[in-house]
Amino acid sequence: SRQQLEVQSAAEQQRLRRRSEGDAPTREKQYSKEQPHTSNSHSVEAVDSAQPNNPKESRRASLGDPDFAATRSETGSGQLQLIGGPKTGFGSGQHVRCRNSKCDQSTSPSDAKKLYKSCHNCSHLYCSRECRRAHWEKHRKACLHSRASNICRQVLATCKDDIDSQRHLSLLARKGSLSQGRGVVRVLFRSAEAAEGFIKNGFQCMGEASYVRWPDLMPAEMGLELYSELLKLSTEYKPETKMLIYVAICVVSEAPGMGQAPVRWERQLVSRCAKLKLCKTVLAELEQHQGALLQPVSVVAVPERTEILILTFNPGQHSNRELILSNILEILIRRGVMLSKHYPEVFERLQTYSEGQSDKFNPVTLHPRDT
Repeated sequence: SRQQLEVQSAAEQQRLRRRSEGDAPTREKQYSKEQPHTSNSHSVEAVDSAQPNNPKESRRASLGDPDFAATRSETGSGQLQLIGGPKTGFGSGQHVRCRNSKCDQSTSPSDAKKLYKSCHNCSHLYCSRECRRAHWEKHRKACLHSRASNICRQVLATCKDDIDSQRHLSLLARKGSLSQGRGVVRVLFRSAEAAEGFIKNGFQCMGEASYVRWPDLMPAEMGLELYSELLKLSTEYKPETKMLIYVAICVVSEAPGMGQAPVRWERQLVSRCAKLKLCKTVLAELEQHQGALLQPVSVVAVPERTEILILTFNPGQHSNRELILSNILEILIRRGVMLSKHYPEVFERLQTYSEGQSDKFNPVTLHPRDT
């Protein structure tokens, strides 16, 4: 009867369900042994006689292997299709992952070239502009500093190895230390490309070099860490044989704008410092010319040869005053002093005295200089 058929059908369904639940893992293992994997997709088909509209079997079948997700075929043929895929994570080299740490998107290298958005300043790839914008605050420091910091190291190496550059910086450092005290030689490049030009071509492409006293260093320009290091080196280095080189590169970067806002431009200085040896030829030349460089100071302080000449005359007779004037002029001319030219006021007073217009002549001290 109809009731018996429904009871039998229900019992049959329960029996088949229990059998399928107990046999599914076994059949899956047998099938995996008989059919070796031919691709990385791990797709497996397991024959199942259960009803096609039972959702519990789909859920329970997936518990056997967490690497597989079970889906029910909609063909009504009674087959259960298990589609295997790797867990979230991209250890293989066949996928390119979005560099935003909070995003799990990935794709093939070919699709990444077409669809992914790259950083404006480096090769980092993002699945969307939103991910690139969200990751910028975390990525900006590494992005801006990595290339420029590497260039700074190469610039310092070039300053050491290039003879003309080393000579120029050594002369600047030594003269600066003699005239201004301890300090650093600051080499500024307006762009990373300008610094690369110096690395490639040497002294002819050197940036703006200047000597800076250590009290004039600015921590806001280089950061507290480098500022502290430079202060320490400035008090410890020997200016007679060493010099401090401070390289600064101005980096201009594009920062992603918010929403539809245009890209912002940011400027930042990336800097490094090093202690290098002074050029030996420069030291030798400075030692030879040290006396000449300090000559103006030594002449004023301690003259090489001094001569004191005291001229006196008897003011009693008016007839001898013209003879006194001529004798004074002759004596001074022999010593290279023309009184009328070099000291016109004194000459006028003597002339007035010799002509009898004045009976008194106050003593005068002259300090002629040999030119």
